Amino acid sequence: MSDGSDGAGGVGGSSGSSGSNGTSGTGSAADSLGAAADALGGMAESLGAAIGEALGGLADATGLAGALGDLADALGIDQGILGAAVVGFATGGLPGAIMGVANGLVGGSLTEAARDAISTNVPAGFQQAANLALDAFAGRVPGAGMSLQSAVDALASGALTNGRAPGIGDIGAVARSLSEVASAARSALDSATRGDFASAADAVGALEGSLQSQLATARDVTAAVAGAVANGHGVHPSGRSGFEGRVEQLAIDTARVLLNR
Repeated sequence: MSDGSDGAGGVGGSSGSSGSNGTSGTGSAADSLGAAADALGGMAESLGAAIGEALGGLADATGLAGALGDLADALGIDQGILGAAVVGFATGGLPGAIMGVANGLVGGSLTEAARDAISTNVPAGFQQAANLALDAFAGRVPGAGMSLQSAVDALASGALTNGRAPGIGDIGAVARSLSEVASAARSALDSATRGDFASAADAVGALEGSLQSQLATARDVTAAVAGAVANGHGVHPSGRSGFEGRVEQLAIDTARVLLNR
């Protein structure tokens, strides 16, 4: 599943609708946006359902799944791990929510690792530009701006499981796999930000290249796990190694938490 069709954290929608279907789909979806906005003060589950109904047709009919992160901002949806789940649910139901949460956790790992790497490795005169680029990256990935500890705390509180706190074993598994992803992210970003940069643009280019590469890899992996859930298959490691294997285990552990609702 490509990044372009996956969007901000969902399973992705088809852009192959005919012109007439696209027009009618856009119109009906636009008519229901007001209802979704009115639901913003409700419970998280009701909000997810309302936005899913309002935006699902729009994303399918016009290929705008990639804009859901911006739509979440426009509608005022929380951009923490709950927001990642809601945006993912809007494009792919529960499998999309699983993918959204996993991508948010990976994005948060990359953001925290990059922040440390900038402080340690990037020349002081280039750090402001690098941090601005990192802020922009985190803002495009729902959930990436939330600290990893806060994200785990939100999962443990039952915020994404109908108020039922997951078992300590399930949360422990997420915490362990998240730690492994964070470690791999630190290694990648540390390498990317070391060097004799001639300008702030060079430093930013190296940082952004590493962030985008790692995130693209993660999205491919989490899409495969979400696809297995959508097809009714069990979620099990596929034998991936390195960063991909760590992300896959995190997505699997996340899926087990959200599926045990």
